[in-house]
Amino acid sequence: MIERIGKILEKKVCDNCLGRQFSQLLTGTTNRERGRALRFFAAMLYEAGELKNVDESNFIGFEFRTKKIKTSKKRCWLCDDIFENLERFSRAALKKIKKYEFSTFLVGCRPPRELLKREEELWEKTGIEFCEPFKAEFNREVGKLIEKTTGKKGETLKPDIVILFDLENWKIEVKSNPLYIFGYYQKLVRGIPQCKWEHYRTSVEQIIARPIMKVSKGVDHSFHGMGREDVSARCLGWRPFVIEIKEPKKRKLDLKKITEEINKSSSVKVRSLRFVDMETVRKVKEARPDKTYRALVVFERPVSEKELKKLRMLVGEIKQKTPTRVLHRRSDITRKRMVKQVKVKKLSPRKAELIIKAEAGLYIKELISGDDGRTSPSVSEILGVKSECRELDVIKIDRVNL
Repeated sequence: MIERIGKILEKKVCDNCLGRQFSQLLTGTTNRERGRALRFFAAMLYEAGELKNVDESNFIGFEFRTKKIKTSKKRCWLCDDIFENLERFSRAALKKIKKYEFSTFLVGCRPPRELLKREEELWEKTGIEFCEPFKAEFNREVGKLIEKTTGKKGETLKPDIVILFDLENWKIEVKSNPLYIFGYYQKLVRGIPQCKWEHYRTSVEQIIARPIMKVSKGVDHSFHGMGREDVSARCLGWRPFVIEIKEPKKRKLDLKKITEEINKSSSVKVRSLRFVDMETVRKVKEARPDKTYRALVVFERPVSEKELKKLRMLVGEIKQKTPTRVLHRRSDITRKRMVKQVKVKKLSPRKAELIIKAEAGLYIKELISGDDGRTSPSVSEILGVKSECRELDVIKIDRVNL
């Protein structure tokens, strides 16, 4: 122990850096307090002649009977007096985070590369058995100062904001972690996609995001839906989604008012908005609930009631190769999906309404057309007549516990 203290004090070090080398010994005290106690002990050993080859500036302020230590302006060899400037770092951070609304925060830092080299050098000489890294102490001590001033809580797992100190360049970055808002939406019109797409003027995502972005002052957004309907289809059932707001400055949002604002749209309606976390995004993306569709089907020739009854044969397993219309963006594989229920209503000799309940992932338009034999069985195949889906609506999405 004495030998280890002597090796550390061969160069000028501050109380924090001295105490940090023994941080695993004794709880209930800070590294600064621990370092101060060790310095008193080392000063006694030094005056007794049992500690040699140390930098005398480590003992400035001590009154020795046998020695007189000259005043020195040496800085801490290890941290370059960073721990003498914690209040300064804290004040600078407080200015940066003023524009953010948050309840929890995390402090991080990028130490100077030379400091890390010196720390490694010291550990090679003294060992790391009882040590704590510089980064851990800096983050904790600055975090305590920010906690004291703001009354906010330091949080390591899911902080609202991250305050990053770039100690190499003496800069401070603040990153606001995303806001996640869960809800259900209906798309009441055809011709708009679920997510923002340059080929379309607007989307479900943009209509929902617009009022949230306005009040949260976020910089961007992403949309996570439990599946998606075709651009030309309506979604009259309630589809679960999470909208992710990136780098928000405001987090305490009135979701009731936001719901009212979104529902002024004639295209999209939402309900049951609530705050969630990233885990809910995963659940939404992985869920595969059954869906019920209403399809308006047009036949190339008149079809009788007797023929339409054959469509009960659709119930069961469907083998479906990737549809031709999406081959440019999806791999060409064969999927097996179940049709669970089919109801048929004749509207005219060449038109019928189909209500189809099926597993997630079944392409309904191709279930009707057959896609030149890539989907089997299909309406066209069973009836022996070319069939086309003119209108498609998602009318029900089975509930999933989230």
